[in-house]
Amino acid sequence: MTEDKSSTSASEKLESSQAHAKKALEATTAAAREVAEAAKTSALNAYSASRGELEAAAQDLKDAAVSTYGDLSQTAKEKYGDLSHQARTRYADLSEITSEAAAEYKTQLEDLAAQAEDYVRDNPFKAVGLTFAAGILLGILFRRR
Repeated sequence: MTEDKSSTSASEKLESSQAHAKKALEATTAAAREVAEAAKTSALNAYSASRGELEAAAQDLKDAAVSTYGDLSQTAKEKYGDLSHQARTRYADLSEITSEAAAEYKTQLEDLAAQAEDYVRDNPFKAVGLTFAAGILLGILFRRR
């Protein structure tokens, strides 16, 4: 009976040990599930926070790009205005210089025409001879081509 009692007691102890191990495994499993759920929640929160930060960073980049585009556009408009003004000023200066030169050359040509007219009136035969010689010379030159 002692053997029986001792084997019953060992058997009960073994069953008790299995029950405790089962409870420990269940507690560990429950704790692992809680840890996994907490990790999942933390990961989702971190994802949401980082997503918000990334969206804010993207918006900041967009705003910076728009601002930079506006600044560059304004600078380009100002430079265009400056260059346009310089071009108009130079055009006006060149137009004035050209007009003055044209007036001077017109006066000189009028003087030459008057001198040629006077020469022809004073020397009509020489003028006809020179004109005839120039015509022959030009005819020879153009015929060679």
